[in-house]
Amino acid sequence: MHWAYELAMKTIERNPNKKEYVCASGISPSGSVHIGNYREFVTTYFVAKALKSLGKNVRMLFSWDDFDRLRKLPKNIGGLDESMIGKPYSFVPDPNGKFNSYAEYFEKEFESALKDLHMNEVKVDFIYQTKEYMSGRYSKQIIQALKKRKEIYDILMQFKTQEATDEDRENYYPINIYCDCCNKDTTKINSISKDCKTVTYTCACGNTKTINIEDYTKIKLVWKVDWPMRWMMEGVDFEPGGIDHSAAGGSYEVSTVIADKIFNIKAPLYQGYGWLGIRGLGDMHSSSGNNITPGALLNIYEPEIIRWLFAKYYPTNAFDFDFGETIIRHYSEFDKAKLAYINGEIDEKDKAVFDLCLFDSKSSKFSKTPFGTLASIAPISEFNPIFVKKLLNKVNVEFTEDSIDRLNKTKYWLENYMSEKLYKLRKVPNLEYMANMSERELASTQRLYEYLNSAEEKTESDIQQKLYQIINDPNLSKKENVAIQKQYFKNFYNLLFGTDSGPRLYLFLAAVDKAQYIELLKTQNN
Repeated sequence: MHWAYELAMKTIERNPNKKEYVCASGISPSGSVHIGNYREFVTTYFVAKALKSLGKNVRMLFSWDDFDRLRKLPKNIGGLDESMIGKPYSFVPDPNGKFNSYAEYFEKEFESALKDLHMNEVKVDFIYQTKEYMSGRYSKQIIQALKKRKEIYDILMQFKTQEATDEDRENYYPINIYCDCCNKDTTKINSISKDCKTVTYTCACGNTKTINIEDYTKIKLVWKVDWPMRWMMEGVDFEPGGIDHSAAGGSYEVSTVIADKIFNIKAPLYQGYGWLGIRGLGDMHSSSGNNITPGALLNIYEPEIIRWLFAKYYPTNAFDFDFGETIIRHYSEFDKAKLAYINGEIDEKDKAVFDLCLFDSKSSKFSKTPFGTLASIAPISEFNPIFVKKLLNKVNVEFTEDSIDRLNKTKYWLENYMSEKLYKLRKVPNLEYMANMSERELASTQRLYEYLNSAEEKTESDIQQKLYQIINDPNLSKKENVAIQKQYFKNFYNLLFGTDSGPRLYLFLAAVDKAQYIELLKTQNN
């Protein structure tokens, strides 16, 4: 059984008679929401979609933790200074000047990418925590937490190695107060009334104020109390979390106890998920700038393939993104598996992957040109769809309107990440390179020239077969012939493109008009 359905079934088992199941996730908009954060969203989304397919009513919540404090200045974002640190993300101005706040800029960026990823089979309710807190919705829960602050302190200390003290316990408050003057959380509580409704604080800016918690709404519960409070308020049944929250003594374990002892509820079913990285650069982080956003990934991957990557891996499996040859492999694996899905030649688990990652009836059609083929042929045609189609028709590869988007993604990938693969035919023969080729290499290249220059019809398969007939020596071992093949292909590529590597040669030679390249392979004067 696929992991999303396993989690959906476990969610139902925990509360089999519930009329509506609530699946929740949330992210702090500390910077561009990267594809690692997207795993938080998509894990929840797939479980919600599985619940829906099982006939259950589902509500999916996505909380923007925009009432969290700005902890540090992101490296990749200008226009901010140290004076912003300590303010809620929603109180920090948008350095780009496009939205009402720093938080809103990154929220809308991510929400736009979700639309492009077609994450609309399950209705998602976005919750903005600044709005929730400042509406006074959580005031009673804040007062409740203050009344039980010593119990909360005792719970927290169960998971810490340092020794608890009576003084720390007496002065512990599970809230952060944003100053009414500077809007920072650099405040210290001086006193609190017996009913825990009135608090006096002093801020580092010099402001001292006495506030009524039922009226003053620039107050936020600390994370490990805030999280279970929201489980209670929203009736959450399932929520994932990163490995930092999942560790022994981490946020989920602590919040589970607080949910039980302070808010008298059972914590939701939880699923930890592994970090995603960028090969060679390590884990992604929003504030460091070391990240890939869903929007950036959509420049290269089709939405279905992004969804497929997350659906096929169990949430705890970590993996890296790599914009090298891995892109071709992903497209190839996806196309092959999708064809098997369409033809009913797929097992139950893999079928579930495609049930989750395909998003409409049109997406069930299989009419896309292989990405690797486009990467080989399209640069020679300047990525012009008309010319690409003509070339592909020569080798019996289909190119339809549905393939144009894939062509554009191929172009983006090659131009931005693999410019060395933008092969262009030489305009004149590479005489300098020919001068260093052996007699046998020159003779074999001339044989290829004469074969290609003949009038007979040649298919891609014919050319592939002839290439190896010309190159291989029947008197040598397979291992020795493989070494020779590498040298010969290097020769052909240098004569055609002036590079040691190039597109799939037999495909290129079959698709492109030989008049464009034939003289480059001529090694003898006639």
